[in-house]
Amino acid sequence: MLKELAKLDPKNNDNNNKPKPRLSIKLNTAKSKKAEDTPPPKKKDIKFPLTQEQYTKLLIETEHERDVQTTQNLAQDILAKSAKVDELVSKLPGMDRTKEMQMKRINELIKENHSVTKELEESYAVANKRREEVRAALEESTSLALGIEEE
Repeated sequence: MLKELAKLDPKNNDNNNKPKPRLSIKLNTAKSKKAEDTPPPKKKDIKFPLTQEQYTKLLIETEHERDVQTTQNLAQDILAKSAKVDELVSKLPGMDRTKEMQMKRINELIKENHSVTKELEESYAVANKRREEVRAALEESTSLALGIEEE
């Protein structure tokens, strides 16, 4: 690309015969209402690079501006997501309790669990006993109905 720029150098006598390149700008005539309401962006003094050093400097500045913008966008995203995580964590049950309060609640739940377990085991024992009584009564009534003696 620099070779092409060097060919366009007015000091170079070989290029005096060639027509100079023209810049054409197409204007966007279809403007939206939103574009009409907003003020035009601030114009910077644009200087086209004439030397390799100027081109390199322009490239570095452009990349730096892009990197700064990207970093700012990422930082804003991180802060927004961090705030959302904090909000979700604050809504978790028990977040309003101290460690002592949580330990007390855990002990209460353990006691409730033990009492319900004991109650379930007692109910299971009663159910097994009742099932055996029903089986025995059914066997006896079936034997009597069929006239079979049990051994």
